Amino acid sequence: MQRVADGEVDFCLTSVNHYLRARAQYGDLAARFVAVVVQRSPMAGMVAADSDIATAADLTGRRVAGAADEKLVAEYEAALAARGLGPSVMVPVAYEVAPAALGRGEVDVVPDFADLVPRIRRQAGVPVRAVPIGHEVYASGLVAGDRLPDDLVERMRRALGAALRLQRDEPEAGLDALAERYPGVDRADALEGWSLVMPNIFTGAAPGSMDPVRWQETIGHACTTHGLPVPAPETVYRLAPVTMASAPG
Repeated sequence: MQRVADGEVDFCLTSVNHYLRARAQYGDLAARFVAVVVQRSPMAGMVAADSDIATAADLTGRRVAGAADEKLVAEYEAALAARGLGPSVMVPVAYEVAPAALGRGEVDVVPDFADLVPRIRRQAGVPVRAVPIGHEVYASGLVAGDRLPDDLVERMRRALGAALRLQRDEPEAGLDALAERYPGVDRADALEGWSLVMPNIFTGAAPGSMDPVRWQETIGHACTTHGLPVPAPETVYRLAPVTMASAPG
């Protein structure tokens, strides 16, 4: 985000939490979100496939790998609380070995993002599935430097929306480029991860679109969760000159 703000690059894709932590570290940045990619938090409880945990409500009171002061676990617990659900029972297990603990039955849940099922399944050594919490806050998106003109930002917004719709309609469209950049990628895992995150990208809102009320809720929730100063919403996001709300989904 600092590189975007300093003019070294024009755009970046990042999470809301990373952006807000960067602001807390470096101060106000001349860069703001101009489009949202993941419209709903993909935070989930990873459970063994044969677990009796089926819904977010079932996650209450379960043994969770981690500690409440870990950022990821804090996000998981805050998402549960935002849904009106009770807290977990913490079992002190490091993130790196949490899937293995799940596989051995030492914990019931590993907090993580739904699209990471393939990796956690490999590490756990047992079939795993994600139980989404379904917290309606923005998760990640496109950040642009404030110096960029509106017409350039709008073209990038539209290109991002078109790319997301293409990826939805043709899931294998980007695999060759992905494998070229990251030669070790497992194509099957990439496709599975995409299928798991899609419900949080295509929620009924136009791809890339942003809503001021949702932004205010997102900023307040993220800053409260991580103990960050709450910035003025208009310094975090930059709306399109013409709303994208009517753009095709």
